[in-house]
Amino acid sequence: MKKAVLIILCAVILLAALSGCGTKTGGFGEINVSSSKTPGKNEPDGPEDIGSSGGKQDPIKPDDPVKPPKPSPSPPPDTPQGDFSNENDWAAAYLEVVENLIARYGEGEMWAEDYYGGNDFMTGLGMVRLIDFDGDGTYELYCAYSDGESPIVNKQVIYGYNNGLITLMGECSVSNPGADVSPSVTFLSKYGKVYLVEIFEISDGRYYAVENGKMVTVLEYYYDFWEEGVNSVNGVPVTEDDVFYAIAEMENGGTLDCIYFYGAEYEDLIKTQEVISALRDIARP
Repeated sequence: MKKAVLIILCAVILLAALSGCGTKTGGFGEINVSSSKTPGKNEPDGPEDIGSSGGKQDPIKPDDPVKPPKPSPSPPPDTPQGDFSNENDWAAAYLEVVENLIARYGEGEMWAEDYYGGNDFMTGLGMVRLIDFDGDGTYELYCAYSDGESPIVNKQVIYGYNNGLITLMGECSVSNPGADVSPSVTFLSKYGKVYLVEIFEISDGRYYAVENGKMVTVLEYYYDFWEEGVNSVNGVPVTEDDVFYAIAEMENGGTLDCIYFYGAEYEDLIKTQEVISALRDIARP
């Protein structure tokens, strides 16, 4: 009887051992044999990178052309950059203009007296900028100053240089876009070029560009809120909506920068001083 029980017990143990072959519990430190990964091989988890072939990305062949990204367009700088020490004639010519204006009208200053409502305003040679209007890599000189008839900056000039000084815009009034005292200047930077925007009393405006060494008008408009039949674009009679459309189309894709001479910012006067200092460094290395 004992022998029969022992035989049965051995058979049960043998069957239990055979039923557990080929599986693991997957516990800590154990490898799941059902996994497709090879133990010890460093493979990333998650989905594979998708390339043009539908699997992993194809490697770049040595003879594949690699094109550098195109640089993003940026507005031209308004202060000189780079080494111009061997080509300083333009700077000397511009500096002579600036120093003559200072001698005649005084250096740029900020006044904060109770004048025209008490707002701060620029006087003297309040604004000097070097601007590449036509995007050809050379700077033009923009200056704005008070001519004595008004204590606030009210006149402007633009010069270029091509083996000598060129007057692009002779002395004329700065913009006054409001119906009151609001002298200012506005620049439109667009696709590597800069346009001078001129507005008088809301309804009368022009956009100037430098082309082939000359200042030209690219857009001129006039509109009146109350009187019909006087609206025009480049001399052609149009509706008021047409005027607004022409302005929007001109400014589309560009950036406007407006500097006020009444209600002025001191930072704009500081920039003028920096530009004059840079001109002196270039012209007199």
